[in-house]
Formats: sequence, C-alpha cells, structure tokens
Amino acid sequence: MLRLALILGLLSAVGPFAIDMYLPALPTLASDFEATEAAVQLTLTSYFLAFGVAQLFYGPMADAVGRKPPLLLGLAIFALGSAGAVFADSITSLAGWRFVQGLGGASLMVVPRAVIRDRYTGTDATRLMAMIMLVISVSPMLAPLAGSAVVSFGSWREIFLALAILAAATLTMAQIALPE
Repeated sequence: MLRLALILGLLSAVGPFAIDMYLPALPTLASDFEATEAAVQLTLTSYFLAFGVAQLFYGPMADAVGRKPPLLLGLAIFALGSAGAVFADSITSLAGWRFVQGLGGASLMVVPRAVIRDRYTGTDATRLMAMIMLVISVSPMLAPLAGSAVVSFGSWREIFLALAILAAATLTMAQIALPE
C-alpha cells in the first residue's frame, strides 16, 4: 500500500504544482510580454477552467476504458501543454498552453481517487485517501518555493520546462509501476 500511496501521491501533486509553481514568476511574465495584470491572470484562469471542465470527462472515460489509459493520456496532454508553454511567444499563447495543461492535469485529480476506490475499502481506503490529501494540501505550500528556486536559476520558462520534465517522469513511472 505504501508504494501505491507514493505513486498516487506524486501523480496527485502534479496538478497543484502546475497551479502554484509559476506564481512567483507572474510579475516577470507581465514584464516579458508587456502585458497587463489581468492578461497575466488569464493564464491562471485558463488552467482552472480546463481543469474543472475536463474532470467531467475523465471520470466516465476511466469507468469505460480502465484507469490507466485516461491517466496516461492526461499526463501526455499535460506534458504537451507544459512544453508548449516553454515556447509561448505571447501572453495569449501562454494562456492557451495553460489551458492544455489544465485539460491534462484534470486526470490527475480524478483517476487516483478512482484507483483508491477500486482497490481498497473501509479504513484502508480512508488511510490511503488521507495520505493523498496530505500530499495535495502540502503541494500549494511547496510549489511556490520550488518555483522561486527555479526562477532564481533561470526565467519563467524554466518553470514550465521543469513541469514538462515532471510530467514525463510521472508518465514513465505510471506506465511502468502503476498496475491497471
């Protein structure tokens, strides 16, 4: 159960990291793109919009085709959105890539919970869900610190590069270590 908790915890942390990791770079984004604060905040709004709506589709998809395919699809879409954000040339294109990230990141909220529900009941399910919730609740505190550390060595683009690498690593881990 510990191994599964670590895998699902890491998967569940990717979404919150995408939300909060780039917050320290928002002023730099405004400066680099010569954009207003409202335009920069649109990059966050577009992520939340896609993240919220896409959850409605991943649940039924996971019920229809199994848990692993939607999870892998979501991670691949998230990685694509992260890589695209690295090369964004305007605040509008960055908001578009953030939307793509949100589409993928939604699977990371829905599928791990379904996996827990499938495999465990009672106190075991409660214990595992509590561990996952702990990871999700700690992530918003750690992500801005990680983002600040990344920005201190580069620019906001490196944050999205780090998210793309994280997505690729978790995609590989899920493919290899996560049973259906």
